[in-house]
Amino acid sequence: TTFSIVIAKLLVMPAIGFISAYLFRTYLWNIPDDIDGSFYLVILIVFLTPTANNVMVMVELSGSNELKKGIARVIAWQYAAGPFLITFTLTVAVGIADRWS
Repeated sequence: TTFSIVIAKLLVMPAIGFISAYLFRTYLWNIPDDIDGSFYLVILIVFLTPTANNVMVMVELSGSNELKKGIARVIAWQYAAGPFLITFTLTVAVGIADRWS
């Protein structure tokens, strides 16, 4: 299940972000031309990043040792896979933001 969580967070979530940004860009948003590339890049980057460390703080407060170990393992695997998967998805995001500007 750890592998599934890492793939979901680092590949599926960016895909959802790309689709969401495209739909919002096409049907809802009218972003000024001088900031649109930067705007879309920031929107896409939100979906690319691993689970935040503040999630670990919330888990610490829960008091469950098994939960702490499980979340720590998932975060560690996300950071281990990050250099490969985030590089790929960030390259795609920069390309999309550049094309949309």
